[in-house]
Amino acid sequence: MNAYFMIVILGVGLFFLVWALGWLLEKLSHTLLRTTQEPGTRSWFMLVGPGVALHETSHFLGCKVTRTEVVEFKPINIEVQGDQVILGYVKYHKPTSSLKNAIINLAPVMVSLLLLIVFALGATYFVPISPGLGGDALELISNLIGAKANPDSFYPFALIGGFVYQFLYTFSELTVINPVFWIVAFLAMTIMFSNAPSGADIRNASTGLKAIILFNLIWLAIAYLLPDAGWLLFGLYETLAVFFSLSLAFAAVGYGFFILIAAMSKLRSPWQVIPFVASLATGGILLYLTSTGILSLAAFTLALQTIISLGVFIGVTLLMLLIRPLGRSQ
Repeated sequence: MNAYFMIVILGVGLFFLVWALGWLLEKLSHTLLRTTQEPGTRSWFMLVGPGVALHETSHFLGCKVTRTEVVEFKPINIEVQGDQVILGYVKYHKPTSSLKNAIINLAPVMVSLLLLIVFALGATYFVPISPGLGGDALELISNLIGAKANPDSFYPFALIGGFVYQFLYTFSELTVINPVFWIVAFLAMTIMFSNAPSGADIRNASTGLKAIILFNLIWLAIAYLLPDAGWLLFGLYETLAVFFSLSLAFAAVGYGFFILIAAMSKLRSPWQVIPFVASLATGGILLYLTSTGILSLAAFTLALQTIISLGVFIGVTLLMLLIRPLGRSQ
């Protein structure tokens, strides 16, 4: 094996991994998050509605790109049909072209991945200590392009792994007392919800998906035998590997936010706010102690402060769940 072969695996594998994580998040939400089972409620519109709207809007944009006539477009439409609840839809004249069908039905995946990348890069610009990862991303792409014939096949994994860690560390430096931290985490969860493919999406895009998978399998074989052939697709898989790794890191933020929301949903109102307040209070106290020199910032870094604050959030939630009157009846 060679480094370029591993780069192609990363570019292909991370794409399908992020897509699968969107599907899994939706399934988990129906199991763990009560609001997803109550379409039309205020909490549903706040947490799930934006993802539904983004998903259907992506299909609408796919129709516009392919010049497919749209008959009706409702990004959010809570309607009961038999034993199903229709949450939103785009009605259009189905094109005869398999390529157009693939673009329309895979549009939520493409749009969500693009948004994950944009927000992931943009979020780090709010961190004064590490203002942005854009330059690092470009440098990483350049390093991967130059690593095609590197005999160390795990070299790309080391570079990508370090980049993902750098993003998560940088994001955590926002700290929980920064509103941007929670806004970005919410956006990450929303985008991951929109990324989830429906059964109809997969069926309608099946021909295009098969073509994509076939091409990638052929190129994997070429990359394994002739790594220098990568120059023919200059920077393509290297860029995909970096961007999808960034999407994966941002997806992890979305999953983290989802877990916190799911934990809070197990508590009765208005006690749900206590873990959040405890987390903010912990973050504020730690920041004050380090800014005044009582605690060393070298020991209690901003990233560590975030981890401790979120740990308090989880700990307080678990303690409250042990108190029967505070938990929801299941």
